[in-house]
Amino acid sequence: MSALATLTRTEATLFARNPQSLFMGLFFPAVLLLVQGLVIPGTHDLVDASGAQFAGLRVIDLFVPIALTVAMATVSLTNFPSAIGGYRENGVLRRLGATPVGAKRILLAQLAVSAITLMAGAVIAVTAAILLLGATTPSNIPLVCGAFVLGATSLLSLGAVIAARAGSAQTANGTGTLLLFASLFTAGVWTPGPLMPDVLRTISAYTPLGAASNVLTAAWYSQPTPWIPVVVMAAFTAGLSVVAVRTFRWK
Repeated sequence: MSALATLTRTEATLFARNPQSLFMGLFFPAVLLLVQGLVIPGTHDLVDASGAQFAGLRVIDLFVPIALTVAMATVSLTNFPSAIGGYRENGVLRRLGATPVGAKRILLAQLAVSAITLMAGAVIAVTAAILLLGATTPSNIPLVCGAFVLGATSLLSLGAVIAARAGSAQTANGTGTLLLFASLFTAGVWTPGPLMPDVLRTISAYTPLGAASNVLTAAWYSQPTPWIPVVVMAAFTAGLSVVAVRTFRWK
């Protein structure tokens, strides 16, 4: 077995032993969606304020694509940078850099575990929505998958910027959590994008998670693809990746 495969398996084992990371990565998106659908009043009412394109849908239906963005954000902005910050704090990155294994492999292993985790969190959330909330399946599965991959990549790039500089797990988690809650607002967790005031909807479309939410919602319900958010996600992915690589410190 290669060194990268061994490290990836080890990182997955460590992740599975961390209850907080496990909950945030796999179950938080589903729990948040179920709370909105089963506890908050009015979420099963029909949409009546977002135009004809969403006529006949319930408010909770608009939250289902948003749950995918929650899965992206929780892993990318909390679990991933916290793990790297903790390794830097404890000197793991520095020590690995002096071995044949190399420190870069642990970054790749963490990215692999994070990518698998956020995909699993999204699958759990969507499955719960279909089985427990009566949500509909996506109308354009290839476009949903493409938007999800691009959105996840842009969020992982943002998380990588935090991971590149954070001196400890606590610093990384604190910074990531602040960005997480700001991002959840732009994604529409508090008010779905189609129900936002026009100004907020326009601003949100120029943020990584807001852009992902816009494209996923359009793909889910067979609406025309909003190409500006697609460009926004691609631009954030490219720009933040460069920043993360150039500012990364090993100790």
